[in-house]
Amino acid sequence: MSASLRSAFRLAVFCLSSGAVLGACSKAPEEPEFDHGLKKPLVRKLREELAETPCDKAKAQQLAQLLLDTGDLKGLTRVTDAFGEKCGPNIVLLQLAYTANARAGEKELALKSATALVTAQPDNASYHVWRGLSLEALARTEEAAADFQKAFDLQPGQRPILNALVKTYDALGKPCEALAAYQRFVENAKPSEAKSAEVQGQLQERAAKTSCPARETVTPEAAAKP
Repeated sequence: MSASLRSAFRLAVFCLSSGAVLGACSKAPEEPEFDHGLKKPLVRKLREELAETPCDKAKAQQLAQLLLDTGDLKGLTRVTDAFGEKCGPNIVLLQLAYTANARAGEKELALKSATALVTAQPDNASYHVWRGLSLEALARTEEAAADFQKAFDLQPGQRPILNALVKTYDALGKPCEALAAYQRFVENAKPSEAKSAEVQGQLQERAAKTSCPARETVTPEAAAKP
């Protein structure tokens, strides 16, 4: 047991034996400081400098990257939140926070970071995908489909986005929406992707299994008309 944990344990025992009448015993023991190993001096230095200049973007990003590298997920989240509250959202910090929380399975925190990214850059398809993945992990499939659909609207020729979107539509029992996504992908993807055996096979199989309303296709010439 580390020294900090032994200290916290002794405090808990003392409070119980004293009937918890002391003011100090009304507070929960402080969480042990994270061990940043060889990076500890640099982490401390950056924290001290940010205390003086809290909106120094470069230092905040450097600290956040260090915390991610050393596995200090909570510390990274605190840096991101503190910077956002004082200085406004920072895309790099939010990206790091999302990455760390997603890796650690912190679903709600990952969703929080992804939502902040979508708010900051609503036309970035990747951020809608990230939020969709976070929502999907929380079994909020309908909302995930909406984000994947938005990402697909922004980039209809991207196969990974198509796969994520179709997966949610299949889970929701929406075969016509899934088929429409494949049809739109074929119209917008690179010919090598659109004509691939897998895509064409899925398109034909889904069309054969469903009876969906005819989908209107807008030609470039028609779209150009006033």
